[in-house]
Amino acid sequence: MFTVEPFVKLLRAVVTSYPGIFLNPVVDVLYLVVLGLVAAQYARVQSIEERFYGRAKNKAFTQTLWGIGLGLLGGLIASVLLVMVGVTVSDAGVSYLLPISLFLFLFSPRFLCFSYSGALVSLSYLLFGWPKVNVQAIMALVACLHAGESFLIRLSGSGCATPIYMPGKNGRTVGGFLLQRFWPVPLIVLFMVRVPDISQLTGLIHLPDWWPLIKAPLTPGPGTPVFQMMPIVAALGYGDMATSVTPRQKAVETSRNLFLFSVILLGFSVAASRWTPFVWVAALFAPIGHEVVIRMGNRQESERDPRFVSDGEIVVLDVFEGTPAHAAGIRSDSRIIAVGGEEVRSREDLEAALAVPGDLVFTVIGPGEDRPREILVRRKDTEPVGILPAPGIGDSPLAVPNNSGPLLMFLSRLAKRLTGGRAS
Repeated sequence: MFTVEPFVKLLRAVVTSYPGIFLNPVVDVLYLVVLGLVAAQYARVQSIEERFYGRAKNKAFTQTLWGIGLGLLGGLIASVLLVMVGVTVSDAGVSYLLPISLFLFLFSPRFLCFSYSGALVSLSYLLFGWPKVNVQAIMALVACLHAGESFLIRLSGSGCATPIYMPGKNGRTVGGFLLQRFWPVPLIVLFMVRVPDISQLTGLIHLPDWWPLIKAPLTPGPGTPVFQMMPIVAALGYGDMATSVTPRQKAVETSRNLFLFSVILLGFSVAASRWTPFVWVAALFAPIGHEVVIRMGNRQESERDPRFVSDGEIVVLDVFEGTPAHAAGIRSDSRIIAVGGEEVRSREDLEAALAVPGDLVFTVIGPGEDRPREILVRRKDTEPVGILPAPGIGDSPLAVPNNSGPLLMFLSRLAKRLTGGRAS
C-alpha cells in the first residue's frame, strides 16, 4: 500500500540537510573551483559588452551572485529529485564527471554539462570495461540535473542577454541576443553502506519495497544495507541565441525542450536498472538527445523570420539600464515611429533626431501594443538616450557568435600572433 508519509519525511530530510553541504571541506574546494569558472565566464560576457558598446549591460559581479543563488536553488530541486527517485552513487563513478566536464569546458562552455562527460565515462565502461561505473545511476543523475536546469532556464535564462548584430539569412545582418547562464550546483545524493547493527541507528525512514526506482547493486559485506546522504558538486551552463523571439520566449522554449529530454532520459535510466539493453540506450541518448535540444532550437531560429530588424521603422533591440530612455520606460522590442514630432524610418533619421539637445518626445509602439503613445525622455543636452536600434539594411555584424572555450580561444590568439594577424 502506498503511503505519502515516508516520502514527506524524506523530503524534509533533504531540505534540512542541504545547508550542511558546505561543512565538507572537499566540497568547498570543488565548489570554489567551479565558482571561479563561472565568474570567469561572466567576466568574459562583461568584457565583450564593454568592447562593443562602451558599457556593460551584464556586470560580472552581479551575474556571479545571481549564479550562486540560483545554483543553490537548482541544486536543492535536483537533490530532491535524486533522493526521491533513489539515485545511488555508490560505486557509480560520479567522481569522474566533474573533472571530465571541466576538461571539455576548455573546448566549449556548452560542454560544461554532465550529459557529455557522463556519456563518455559510461560508453568507455560499456566498450572497454574501464572505469567501472554504474551507468544507470549516472544517467539518472544527468536527468535530474537537467530537470533542475530546465527550471533555472525558465526562471532566469533570459537574465544575462547580450544584444548583438549577427549574420542572418541571405547575408542580411539581424539583431538578436546571446543568452548565457552558468551555475555552480551543490547536490545531495544517496550512497549505500552496510550497518552491522541497524537497531542502533535512529531517525531511519522506512520506504516501500519498490523504492528506489533506480535499482543499485548491493554493497558486498556483512550487515544491513542503508542509504545515507552525501554532498557532491556539479556545474551547469546554458548558451543560446534569440533572433526570432524575445530572450524570455526563447528561454521558455528551451526550458520546455530540456525538461522533456530529462524525463525521457530518466525513463531510460529506470529501464536500464532493470533491463540491460537499456543501459546502452540511456548512455547514447544523453549526448544525442542533448544535441537534439540544441539543434532544434537553432533550427527554429533559422526557419522563423528575424524579429529584430529595422525595415522602414526603428525597432529597439535593447535599452541600457540607467539611461534616459530606460528611465522613461522604453524597452526592447518597441517600435519608434517619431522623435520630436519628426518621423524616423532609418538609423540616419534617428541619429539626426537625437542630435537635438534637451528632452525629447518619442512616439512609440511598445511590445504587445497596437497603438502608438508618446513618451517623454528627459536628458541633459545631447546625452545619449541609451537606445540600441536593431540593424537596418547595410549594417554590418558586430561579431559572429563564438562558443569556443578558453583553450581554443588561446590557441586562436596564439595562431594570430604567429601568423602576424592573418588567421581568420
